[in-house]
Amino acid sequence: MSLDIQMLSMLASVIMGIFLGASLDTYIRIIRFNSALSWVRVISDILFWILHALLFFIVLLNVNNGEVRFYLLLSLLLGYAIYRALFESSYKKILDVLLGVIKSVASTLARIVYLLILNPVKVLLKQLGYSVMILITGVWIILTFILKWTLWPVFFTLKWVDKLSGYPFLAQRKKLTEILKTILNRLRGFYKNK
Repeated sequence: MSLDIQMLSMLASVIMGIFLGASLDTYIRIIRFNSALSWVRVISDILFWILHALLFFIVLLNVNNGEVRFYLLLSLLLGYAIYRALFESSYKKILDVLLGVIKSVASTLARIVYLLILNPVKVLLKQLGYSVMILITGVWIILTFILKWTLWPVFFTLKWVDKLSGYPFLAQRKKLTEILKTILNRLRGFYKNK
């Protein structure tokens, strides 16, 4: 490896160290480590370090055909130390402001989506439900009226026949009346709960 390539490799390693420090601070700030060890945290940690190892190797592959030497790892640590000494406090301030802006924009967008899309759909579905209930109630009233007037002669005739025969079916009629009342009360309770 020539001296120019070695210098470029060292410079790339230092820059990757600075990038590693910044991305590590970003990762910690976003993940917000807690004391509990969860599988999501373990997997995200492993993926974070694999991704950064791959990025470091890709940079070295472009600069010096992928030769990893000990002094390049020291250069990486030097870049990380430079980040911690010079850039950490200002980067964290910028990161906090940027994450605050992103959070406020996301909450504003979520509120807009709720107000312009979800809330009208909710109101429309509620109105549709009311309309369907009004329609069902209207159909029920009409059917009750029609059945009452069309079956009235049948009931009157049966009552007259029953009276002439001395009420032989009185017990069955009372049972049938109780069953019908129970069914109607359940239907009324079902529709009142809706």
